[in-house]
Amino acid sequence: MDFNQHMAASPNWVVYWMALMGGVMIAAIPFAIKDWRARFAILAMIGNLIVMGALFDRFGYTRILGLAHIIFWTPLLAYYWKTRNAHPDRIWTGRWVKLAMVIIFISLLFDYTDVLRYLLGNHSVMSLSNA
Repeated sequence: MDFNQHMAASPNWVVYWMALMGGVMIAAIPFAIKDWRARFAILAMIGNLIVMGALFDRFGYTRILGLAHIIFWTPLLAYYWKTRNAHPDRIWTGRWVKLAMVIIFISLLFDYTDVLRYLLGNHSVMSLSNA
């Protein structure tokens, strides 16, 4: 199966969670015109897709896929935390940044757990689809 087939076979709540994450990150596009924080989100998404694709090709649909989020989203979350109150005149961008922080933080809870479990020998599918 390819990645999309694995995702489609996941429980509904996983599909909804992935759609929510994707939607929040894609919402960065209009904010990227004026704000570097949104541009960094777009760069992180692109890097994430590349690395996750390479990990999937090498390891399949296993817990190690969370490594892509760890690589790109951990520094992004730290940057967002540091700049969360920057540009108070950009109310909607600030709201988006705070929403993105929540989504990234929740995702990283799953991702760090998945990668740790993978390194400890549990190579089954990601925790989102198989706790």
